[in-house]
Amino acid sequence: MFENYRKKSYDLLIYEALLRQLKGDLWFNEKIIAGYKKEKAGYDGESAVDYTISTFRSNDFVILRGLRLKNPPFYFQIDTLILTKKFICILEIKNYKGIFSYDSKQHQLTQKVNGRINSYKDPILQAEAQKNHLKTWLVHRGFFNIPIETLVVVAYPSTIVENIHQDASVYNKIIHTASLQLQIERLNNLYSKDSLTMPAVQEIGRQLQQADEPLRTNILQQLGLAEHHFIDGVLCTKCNKFPMKRLYKKWLCSECKNTDTKAHEQVIYDYFLIHGDTITNRQCQHILKIKSPRTPHTLLTGMELRQSGNNRTRKYHAPPSQGYPQKSYIPANRLMRIQQENPN
Repeated sequence: MFENYRKKSYDLLIYEALLRQLKGDLWFNEKIIAGYKKEKAGYDGESAVDYTISTFRSNDFVILRGLRLKNPPFYFQIDTLILTKKFICILEIKNYKGIFSYDSKQHQLTQKVNGRINSYKDPILQAEAQKNHLKTWLVHRGFFNIPIETLVVVAYPSTIVENIHQDASVYNKIIHTASLQLQIERLNNLYSKDSLTMPAVQEIGRQLQQADEPLRTNILQQLGLAEHHFIDGVLCTKCNKFPMKRLYKKWLCSECKNTDTKAHEQVIYDYFLIHGDTITNRQCQHILKIKSPRTPHTLLTGMELRQSGNNRTRKYHAPPSQGYPQKSYIPANRLMRIQQENPN
């Protein structure tokens, strides 16, 4: 089974960067907290489904996660795509909690949680729209008549799914994660012949990965934030004080005496996420609060970032979305406050 690994979305990475880099209580902003929790819940739900898929015993699958593709003039997103020789399956993953009620006549989904009722778009129709986009995308690349199936996967086992009209077709369309393997086996038995060879499946997977264009919204502009709203220097990952001091090949926290040889890397990644796709030696010197004009070049070069220009015009370019650290640190006191004052 060939598969890529799910990466955090740009938006989740940016919200995490804001939680690290904003001064004082500026990070405790309703829009930032709501945005972070929404992106984190989606990522956690999709990761839960990823774990289930990882237990499948098959060498005939190509699994792709978190795709955003262009079908001009539109873009469409697919949470998880399973490619087999017989069919392709789109997984539309939902992280809703509480009671999940689907009305197949009104094409409406409602969620009851903590005494509130929320209404959402019909997830089956969402998945069908993705199917139509993907079919067109494949035809434009010379892949015809490949069966495409869709499943809406409810990530959390505690979520109660109500099929209001007891529509028989819905039971094979909206499922819990636990029944995902059974549904894939059902679909596999539905088709008696292969539509693709395994090399063709892998080629489609390769082209899909190459065509992926992750969405990056301008959250900074939406929130009205400016440079003076952010901390100066390198944050200590142990006690959350700043700035750390640059000594010979390492950083030292003057508060807790913690040392770190790579503390600057997260600051630079956060700069890319918050402020732009490039950084210069001078900008790096400023955000790290270091005196030596030579040190930034050494630190940036050590991160193996793509470079353009020479000497004073040299710029270092941000990595692609998959190049950012996936286990990025968020100050424990900030994370605890989010959980205490904004419970799920």
